[in-house]
Amino acid sequence: MSYYEGFLNSLRVAAVLLLCTLTSTLFAQSALSVKESVQFALKNSPILQKAKLETRKSLEQVREYKSSGLPQVSGNVRFTYNAKLPTQLIPNFFQGKPDELIPVQFGTSLNTVVGAEVDQLLYSQQYWVGIKAVKALGNFNNTVELKTEEDVAHNVVKLYYQVQTISKQSELIAANIQQVSGLLKATDLQYKNGLAKKVDVDQLRVNLITLETQLQNINLNYEQGLQSLKFAMNMPQETQLTLSDTLSEVVMPSIDPSYLEPAYQNKLDLTLLDQQTSLQQLNADQFRATYWPTLRAFANYNFQGQGNGFGALGKNDNWFSYSALGLSINVPIFDGFYKKSKIEQVNIDMLKIVEDRKQTMQSLQLQHSQAKQQLLSYWNTLNALRENRKVAEEVFVVTQKRYKEGLASVTEVLVAERTMREVQSNLLSNLLQFQLAKVDLDYANGKTRELYK
Repeated sequence: MSYYEGFLNSLRVAAVLLLCTLTSTLFAQSALSVKESVQFALKNSPILQKAKLETRKSLEQVREYKSSGLPQVSGNVRFTYNAKLPTQLIPNFFQGKPDELIPVQFGTSLNTVVGAEVDQLLYSQQYWVGIKAVKALGNFNNTVELKTEEDVAHNVVKLYYQVQTISKQSELIAANIQQVSGLLKATDLQYKNGLAKKVDVDQLRVNLITLETQLQNINLNYEQGLQSLKFAMNMPQETQLTLSDTLSEVVMPSIDPSYLEPAYQNKLDLTLLDQQTSLQQLNADQFRATYWPTLRAFANYNFQGQGNGFGALGKNDNWFSYSALGLSINVPIFDGFYKKSKIEQVNIDMLKIVEDRKQTMQSLQLQHSQAKQQLLSYWNTLNALRENRKVAEEVFVVTQKRYKEGLASVTEVLVAERTMREVQSNLLSNLLQFQLAKVDLDYANGKTRELYK
């Protein structure tokens, strides 16, 4: 080989290495961890976006309600054409006959008023209670937003690990296919040399076809799982998604007892019910506040023009100003027991919330207890399954070796392979259930948002 050819080969090798590096970099950039998947979902989830909009709407509702306590300024222009002036009967003072009534018409054909009025609320107990109520509603909607974040995160995490479990199953089946395929090649070669039976080759080929079919179905399930995960994340289905986190086979010598302690008292479900109680209490207070009088101040200033023709309205002498200042007080006296009935309805709603809280507390206790028991159960099973997997893999290796030495039949090899595959599948299934139980326990204790946001 010449120096030039050697130089070209070096360039080719460098180009291949560079291409592999760039490809791996791009792949890493497209891969999402479970935390990154949750963050993507929290940023793009339409359900969460609606909750955020509701929180923003609450801020505007506070401003809307406050505006009724600010000065209300209005302007008005009124033009009147009196087609026929009204007639009034008055005592005939003109002729000194006060007991006699005579008809008299007052006014002009045209009348114009231009003015402005200011109205200001001075005191309203209902207004101040209402301010507290709309602020409490804003806090409630903010909690709903946090609860929505928690639910979205919980759903995405569970789907993420389910998809990763399917991926691990695919890897196990692919490894088994490789083993059976190698065994089939060796057995086929032995058969051609007269050292093995055709039935052995056929059995291995059938087993290989079965494994390949399982792999195809698992890959289809994986694609379906990815589609569900993308939907939960609100990611376009055409987006290429790669998951970087894998299920860990960490087997703990013991579980920290503090991790199993219940903390569901801090769950947002209970917070929402408590806030609903506060809102209902404020609602009742608003109805009670309507028993109090309301005081308002007003002021107006107007210009009035009068005349029997449009020309007369243009003369300054025909325009006059007038204004007024005043206070108005509204004192409720009797409303037919309307407010009393509304307050009783609110009290009934509060009693219903008390029952809802009891039921929610029981539900959270059950959720925590079941997640805890499942976590401990799957933890115990995982240790045993790991040992079983180790033994099953060793048995398969030994049986393969014995088969190659002619000391075992192909049926024994297939039985050992099937047993190993079942143990591997059981281990993977229990590993998923252990992880999901851990996710459910975190959710039951209200820790999901802290862990993945």
